[in-house]
Amino acid sequence: MIEYFAAYLISMGIGIIAAIVGLGGGFLYVPTLTLIFGLDAKTVIGTSLAIIIFSSLSASIWYRRQGVILYKVALVLIIPSMIASMIGSFLTMFVDARILVAIFCIMLLLISLEMLIPSFRFLKEIQIGPSFILATSVKGQGTQPVNRIWYSHLIFWGFIGGLLSGVTGTSGGVVFVPALATAGIPMHYAVATSMFSIILVSITGATTHAMIGQIAWPYVVVYGAGAAFGAFIGANVAPQIKDPQIKKILGVLLLFIAVLMFQQKVLMGM
Repeated sequence: MIEYFAAYLISMGIGIIAAIVGLGGGFLYVPTLTLIFGLDAKTVIGTSLAIIIFSSLSASIWYRRQGVILYKVALVLIIPSMIASMIGSFLTMFVDARILVAIFCIMLLLISLEMLIPSFRFLKEIQIGPSFILATSVKGQGTQPVNRIWYSHLIFWGFIGGLLSGVTGTSGGVVFVPALATAGIPMHYAVATSMFSIILVSITGATTHAMIGQIAWPYVVVYGAGAAFGAFIGANVAPQIKDPQIKKILGVLLLFIAVLMFQQKVLMGM
């Protein structure tokens, strides 16, 4: 009982952070489940994806009430993400994922620098094919028109986010949020849209892992309950934080995720 209570408190704290920055929480679910509770590497990925369903769904309910979810953007992200998540999940059965993880770590490091250093640019807005006009409004800042959102940009980064999710057990939010910000979408909208997009992507990846027996269900229940409550708190705190501050928090977290993931999945796996 003490172990499960500790798991609940840990997941609640992670859920708060995840909802504020739109990352789902897998970047902390995975290492805590591995290092503290001893889950094996493959089981922890599926378990993390199942837990993310709870945190992302809870946060999305409250972000919907705030009116900051961009459903059209989310839909375009979700379709390639679901496909890539299944591909990534099956890859863990047949391929040594260390090379892919190392590539993702380098990518996350560069993305973190873009969030922390305004003059640094890594993520490119892909401008190929059709696009659509999107206008958003930020409380206290009025309407902020975004000239164009390119479908190709959302499809490409949606696929990359889904692949990362399936291979590592983290959410695609680590890619979704920065990619949406690069397209000119305000951070609060990017965070909320990312959390909503993560729901179906996580369901897809978790279902795939469940089919191959790689989920620890007791931890899904306990962590899921804590994550859902934490995400509720985080989603209600987020509107009080300004966009530049969210970018800095996100940048620091992405840097932490890159270092932790490289240490846990690459160096320790050698």
